[in-house]
Amino acid sequence: MELIYYYPMMLILAVMLYYMSLKVIINDRFLFDIKEMTKRKTFILEEEDSKNLLNTLTIFMNEKKPFLEGDISLITLASSIEVNPKALSYVINEHMHKNFNQYINDWRIEEVKKRLNDKKYSNLKMLTIAFDCGFNSKSTFNLAFKKATGLSPSEYRSK
Repeated sequence: MELIYYYPMMLILAVMLYYMSLKVIINDRFLFDIKEMTKRKTFILEEEDSKNLLNTLTIFMNEKKPFLEGDISLITLASSIEVNPKALSYVINEHMHKNFNQYINDWRIEEVKKRLNDKKYSNLKMLTIAFDCGFNSKSTFNLAFKKATGLSPSEYRSK
């Protein structure tokens, strides 16, 4: 290749490279669609299976009260009722319209409310009751309680 053709070819290649780079940046694509790769696969159960699992979960929560443990997780709860964690998460999300932490915190708040209305717990501090019901921090407890009841814990207790 003669030197006279070398520079124009390099200029054309540089312009093409610049153009293709600009297309990639504008379209957010590079050889394949990244958005499709990161798409979450949905776990689906039949309606009857979902309802059965929800009933099993509710009975287990009422009888064993696993939410009183501060370190409960989706995996430990799922293994306790011998079900796939994805199936349990699906049922909580789809039927309760909550994520796992919201679901557990709602059970904890109900237990706190029962204890606040019970005379035998009247001598305990609010934070002691919260920690006994599975909350690990005062701020999480206060936020969850206010969201669930519309009142602060102390307002609820004095009411």
